[in-house]
Amino acid sequence: MGSERREGVALSLRATERALREYRLRAAAVTVVGVACTGAWFAILQASGYTNDGPWSGWRMLPLGLGVVALMIGIGALVLARRMRRTLARHPWVRCSCRFRDSADGDGAWGPPLVLSERGGDGTQYALTVTSMSHRWWHLNACNGGDVWFAGDPARGGVVSPPGGELLLWTRPSRLGRNRRATRRANPAGA
Repeated sequence: MGSERREGVALSLRATERALREYRLRAAAVTVVGVACTGAWFAILQASGYTNDGPWSGWRMLPLGLGVVALMIGIGALVLARRMRRTLARHPWVRCSCRFRDSADGDGAWGPPLVLSERGGDGTQYALTVTSMSHRWWHLNACNGGDVWFAGDPARGGVVSPPGGELLLWTRPSRLGRNRRATRRANPAGA
């Protein structure tokens, strides 16, 4: 069951499958760098014989700090990759109109809130925040006022991509401070 491909879902598109594979490889590479840096810290610590100013001084902390940060980013990206895979395997791509909410309504933690509404739908709009391994939401700037592809449930989160499915970005409902009010205004139904 896990190896079969359902027709009509977003993951059945080869460009989307390739983009997801590349995203997972980047996430795994960052995680491996984190493990390597942390391992280098232990090697440096062992080679120094735990002498001088102790293991918490000077340049010896650099590999540990880099390793911990890379591990956190890599593991977070692997979790997002798993969520994307599950969402793309269950939902089809839906063409939506896209615009960024004005900065006066408040920026999300990862960039300006993205407002989507389904083309030909009932006009319901959803305010979403793009979260990704890096600040990659700016790739959607060219789609502002145009179309994007969305797979998932706007009330829970999903994957957004410029048309073609070659760049995958995870979205979630805007729920931070000022954005909660913006979400309600954009979608009075509360999704």
